[in-house]
Amino acid sequence: MSAPSPKGYQREAVANALEIFRHAESQLRQAGDDASRAAATAFNGCLLLEAPTGSGKTLMAGMIAESFAAPDRENNARIVWFWFTPFAGLVDQAKGAIKSTFVGLRVRDLQGGRKTRGTKSGDVFVTTWASVAAANKETRKVRSPGDFVLALDNLIAELRADGFRIGAVVDEAHHGFTRAAEAVRFYRETLRPEFTLMITATPDDQDVDKFKKAAGIAHLHRISVSRKEAVDAGLIKDGIKSIAYLAADDQKEVVDFAETALADGWSMHGAIKQGLQAAGVGLVPLMLVQVGNSSAAIGEARTRLAALGVAESKIAWYTADAPNDDLLAVAIDEQKEVLIFKVAVALGFDAPRAFTLVSMRGAKDTDFGIQVVGRILRVHGRLQGPTLEQKLPEMLRYGYVFLADAANQSGLVHAGEKINAIRSELSQVCPFTMVVKVAGRNEIQVAHNGQTQLLSVPYTPPAWTAPPSNLAHHEGDAHRVATAPAWQATGILTNLVLTPTEAAPQLPRNASVDHVLSGNQRYALRAGVPRVHRSERLPLSTSDLLKCIAARIAIDDKVFNAGLRQSVKVTRRTVDLFEGSEETESIQARLSDEEIAHRAQSVLFDAGYLDPRDLHDSLLGRLKTEFAHHGIDADPDKLELALNRIMAAYPNLIRLAARTCAAKFKEIFDTDKLPEFVELPAGVKKSRLNVYGVTPQDLNGPERAFADLLDADTSGTVDYWFRNEPRKPWSIGIVMPSGDRYFPDFAVKVAGRSVGDGLLLVEIKGNHILNGDDTLDKVVARHQVYGTPLMLAQDEGRRFMTVKFFANTGRNEMDQIFRIENLAGY
Repeated sequence: MSAPSPKGYQREAVANALEIFRHAESQLRQAGDDASRAAATAFNGCLLLEAPTGSGKTLMAGMIAESFAAPDRENNARIVWFWFTPFAGLVDQAKGAIKSTFVGLRVRDLQGGRKTRGTKSGDVFVTTWASVAAANKETRKVRSPGDFVLALDNLIAELRADGFRIGAVVDEAHHGFTRAAEAVRFYRETLRPEFTLMITATPDDQDVDKFKKAAGIAHLHRISVSRKEAVDAGLIKDGIKSIAYLAADDQKEVVDFAETALADGWSMHGAIKQGLQAAGVGLVPLMLVQVGNSSAAIGEARTRLAALGVAESKIAWYTADAPNDDLLAVAIDEQKEVLIFKVAVALGFDAPRAFTLVSMRGAKDTDFGIQVVGRILRVHGRLQGPTLEQKLPEMLRYGYVFLADAANQSGLVHAGEKINAIRSELSQVCPFTMVVKVAGRNEIQVAHNGQTQLLSVPYTPPAWTAPPSNLAHHEGDAHRVATAPAWQATGILTNLVLTPTEAAPQLPRNASVDHVLSGNQRYALRAGVPRVHRSERLPLSTSDLLKCIAARIAIDDKVFNAGLRQSVKVTRRTVDLFEGSEETESIQARLSDEEIAHRAQSVLFDAGYLDPRDLHDSLLGRLKTEFAHHGIDADPDKLELALNRIMAAYPNLIRLAARTCAAKFKEIFDTDKLPEFVELPAGVKKSRLNVYGVTPQDLNGPERAFADLLDADTSGTVDYWFRNEPRKPWSIGIVMPSGDRYFPDFAVKVAGRSVGDGLLLVEIKGNHILNGDDTLDKVVARHQVYGTPLMLAQDEGRRFMTVKFFANTGRNEMDQIFRIENLAGY
């Protein structure tokens, strides 16, 4: 089958490219040496064709390759093409397009067709860079001779010796080209194409410039096609509408955006299907569903689609690693109405039946956004033609992208701006190379300021320095693993962070600790100090506490209705990616049962002193009672869902009830006795008023400063003090409103203090945690015997200040300068 009749802009682009290539071929034929031929190629042998997806880039590239290889035209080349696709999944798609469209091109097999005999101008090898220039087994086969085939390097050399030019068609494969040193080396040293045609829908000036430098190209010709020309020709849709969903900050986490986007997309798919039938067009549209790269992503999307009523027989899915359906087959099989695919497939996949795309993962990157847009930009052949185009309703002239993550809309908007920025532009033959006769032979010189040289000046391509080979890097890693200690190489101690050099000194350090322990000294408890104190705890039996919590939860009508709620109002924002217009409307979005269950779980575990299963059962019983009072029958699943929704929407309800009940039910008990002595190094700092006569070694900076302040008291206010160690049998604990216990840093015996037999508990806080969650609880906690602990913090001048909770701000703030003499009044 011959190529379809080209559009006007396509003919212009092809003619422009052929003019430049033929000029270069004319110079190549006149060149008398390799340097001259390199100059002709470097200045007029490389073209970049940039055009929107769907505008016929492959058609134009094929026409250029076919026409330039035809033998019946002056200055055409006798040429063999190497056509590079961005990844292996598109090789067959490119082969199919070439075979079905261009009679003047013949597809050759790179594996079994590496022979020079029978080669014709217009032969094409379709491949990827990885297949010819990477350090893997398959590539080594291609680069090595077989029983009946040449090594690829030898094939290229022999083709060139037989008078063939070598051409390269680079279809989006220049992206990331310079990061693959083997590909650059293969291009420069082995392929050395006289002609290179790059085609792209995602023009990236940085990538193009890097390719130009790495490939040794002196001048890159750019031929550009605008979106408008392709729209006017009826090849791509009038525009793309991007739909995202916005929720209030406190609702974002509980909205099932994936479900909302998928349901909205399927609804639009149905409307388009009906619209096509009404317009008399016999075409079943295709909805694309783009998911992330997790192993469960495909299954999750299938489950969600099934819940929407989509028949399993209508769903196809594809991943590069485990394809279930052939992409090309799905593109034409109208029994399939949904194609689920992973991210990588977005690049270059041709699906002209597609009108809608639901993106359940990110598309913040502009170039990736261009590819996403490109999947639904094409107009199917049955919809092409000016007469039919005029009859189509507006809905059928657009593509639609539904985004589960509103943040990704920016990538699509920028993609639309970038596509719009492409203006139709043709190129001209570069005038910098001239054929001159030097010493009786033709030489191509690079003109400077329009002047040639009398003496021979060979052209030198730009230098390129290869980055470190990935193979060498991996080999280095392998060497490091091979030479690592056995415990490290086998991964036996996978959680150990120490390197071997860090691990080695551990034994000497332990020996040093043993030496210090052997030199310890005992410091006896001061005479007359009470050894038993009073501590708080919650009762071991929590049944009464759970009953209290369930009874105190304030389930009013608003809270109860939150348990029945299935959706939440969100803003649906529709942006025309090319026109820039924006529309918003309010819709109801489904709540995410999974996220709500996760939130509810965290609420159940919030009270660490309660068994979450017991708390769950107690709350469920209370909610069942409320359903009965409302006259609503509820099965266990409905009750469970309602409870989750209430906990997720009102997490503080349970926390407040739990705190009230924790304060009500906490009990007082006797601690174990303070130790008779402590064992510390002989050189430990002495303390005048500590009960053991020494300063504890585990104090931080502010705590040491406070201990020094106590020891410096000369007013007689402080009788003694001791470190209230956390969670020791003899420690004094306080049950906080949350139900957790905390242990103030110091216990100070204060002369003249009537509360708690004169014992005052003191907590020292750093400024950076003055308003941490636990600090807010600690500042209002009260011990039943010793009263409210005194909380202190240091100001910028290192003075100790009292800390107070201010209800009007909801924050802890420094209040007054602390004075030792005032201890009895705190």
